[in-house]
Amino acid sequence: MTIIIDASVFCAYANIDDIHHDKAKKILESVISIKHDLILTTDYIFDETVTVAMRRSNKKISIWLGNFLLSSEITIADIDQKIFQKAWELFEKTEKLSFTDCSTIAFMEIFGIDKIATFDKEFKEIKKLQVIDS
Repeated sequence: MTIIIDASVFCAYANIDDIHHDKAKKILESVISIKHDLILTTDYIFDETVTVAMRRSNKKISIWLGNFLLSSEITIADIDQKIFQKAWELFEKTEKLSFTDCSTIAFMEIFGIDKIATFDKEFKEIKKLQVIDS
């Protein structure tokens, strides 16, 4: 079983004041302990994660979180041209999704992944996805 971890989970995990901090901690511990076949995030999610962490907390927390991800069991996959193009097509058609979210959905569609750990409500509206949020 493969799962994608979204920036909202990573950012909540790094910020003890975040409303979802305890849930994020539980999700990450659970995902890593279950030993999914593959635990993924993307380079775009990594970018969003460290950027949001820096804005909401500070640079020190952002660097800690980036190093945590880089040294963890989580694989950081690259968004290539095929995924980028599919993401752009999706972005043009949607109202609520960010380009990073569209790249995540495109990645999941291309690789047949249906599980995502996220607190972003927009993902719940996509019927073919199983959202892990607790």
